Amino acid sequence: MSLISGIIAYPLGYLMKGCYWLVTELLHLPLSYVLALFLFTLITKILMFPISVKQHKATATMSAFNPMIEELRTKYRNDQNKLNEELSRLQMDYGYNPTAGCAPMLINLLIMFGLVEVIYKPLTYMLTLPRTLITSLSEKTIEILAAAGNTINAKDRMIETYIIAQVKNNFSAFSDLASAHGEELARIRDLDMSIGSINLYNKPELAFSLALLIPLFSIVTQLISTVFMLRSSGSMSGNAAGQMKTTVISTSILFAVFSFMYPLGFSLYWGFSNLLSLLQNIILNKLYDPEKLKADLLEKIKQKKKEKNARKKVAVVDKSTGEVKEKEVSASEADRIRLQRAREIDRERYGDE
Repeated sequence: MSLISGIIAYPLGYLMKGCYWLVTELLHLPLSYVLALFLFTLITKILMFPISVKQHKATATMSAFNPMIEELRTKYRNDQNKLNEELSRLQMDYGYNPTAGCAPMLINLLIMFGLVEVIYKPLTYMLTLPRTLITSLSEKTIEILAAAGNTINAKDRMIETYIIAQVKNNFSAFSDLASAHGEELARIRDLDMSIGSINLYNKPELAFSLALLIPLFSIVTQLISTVFMLRSSGSMSGNAAGQMKTTVISTSILFAVFSFMYPLGFSLYWGFSNLLSLLQNIILNKLYDPEKLKADLLEKIKQKKKEKNARKKVAVVDKSTGEVKEKEVSASEADRIRLQRAREIDRERYGDE
């Protein structure tokens, strides 16, 4: 996962760097990192909008399939092979696709892990400092912290955030590097990754403080966004209602855990992402009404079933007399007769070859 997140982090790092430059250098706004993080989230949401449209439609259509799937599961609860066969038929005949909405979730997950890497390593991905300089800064930071009785190593995942803290709080300690890298040190010192006294590159602690508001923001917005999405999709009846409750609870717990595993910047990003997802779902509900999408699909399914059950006339050869007669059969029976006749013709033509 570290290799994958590192690869993803490079383009995300450049995007974050561009957002930070826009906020600081062009617009000269306060809370630069916070606003850059919001702008980053907005851009990724806009880029993913076409995929989100597909997910929205897939979620709405899945709510139309849910009653049929529940009926099949009840009917074949003791015969898994038959159930799988019927689900496959549902997929072939009516376009049922249980994985249709998975792509946006996978992309969101990749962005999430890539951004975590960017938050952990702002010197590498945002400031794009040379690796040799980061190594020198790491050695100096380890030396400073060791003198204060704190032991860390160069492979610590938070080493770059330790560097930032030391450069900001103890700039003179890096005087031996200032002659060759004064500009880079100034950029580190001026890097604003805070909200007041809260440093967003730090992990939250289970202790009463203002910093706890940020993971709380992430968890609450996750809960609201998930409930709204599931309610608006129509997935609120039968087993779907139970699954919805499980989804809401499990995702909230998952991101509550993530909020305390990763730096505060991650929680802030995820909170922004949840708010924008909520806004996006409101817009998508206006553009593509889930109830209308569901009704359209149910009508198509109804028409296909009607066509499938329609009686058709086919020519059938009476084996005893050789006389050709017309026979009225269902569409599925007509397909079976045509297939059988095609096989007979092949046997007549090719024999046992």
